[in-house]
Amino acid sequence: MREELLMDADTKTVFPLLLPDCGSPMWKQLIPDKTSRRRESTTVDLRVELNRALKHGRMNEALEIYELVEKRKPDEPRWAHRKGDLLHRIGRKADALRAYERAACLYSARGFDARAAATAKLMLAIDPCKGEVLERVTRVAERRLQRQRRVEVQIGVRPRI
Repeated sequence: MREELLMDADTKTVFPLLLPDCGSPMWKQLIPDKTSRRRESTTVDLRVELNRALKHGRMNEALEIYELVEKRKPDEPRWAHRKGDLLHRIGRKADALRAYERAACLYSARGFDARAAATAKLMLAIDPCKGEVLERVTRVAERRLQRQRRVEVQIGVRPRI
């Protein structure tokens, strides 16, 4: 720490001011480095970068951007789904299955049962042993439908045919 004097222009009073040394680790945390610029950009900027990377065939860069966007919006299933599509396209099937499973769970949690089932079927096309994901998604959808029907019966709504 170094001490500097600060003078109030109106009262001509001098105040001591403690400043960190520029070489200290605390001070370095306040100065952004060039590698963290991507993290500071908005999600819209990341979408533009993502489209540019995909257009030019830079799949590894696109994958990094998908991971950043997924960290920013962890409960948005579309990013996990798209990341799974990209991983499947470049041949990393095990990673694609993990991304698809995450997307299916997020779709199901948000009430998008049809999309969750479709994503689970994509997983089955890659690896037929992943049938438990489709069963799990189907069970959640059935429970949600049963709850909805119970509420409709309780409030007196005619059942849909």
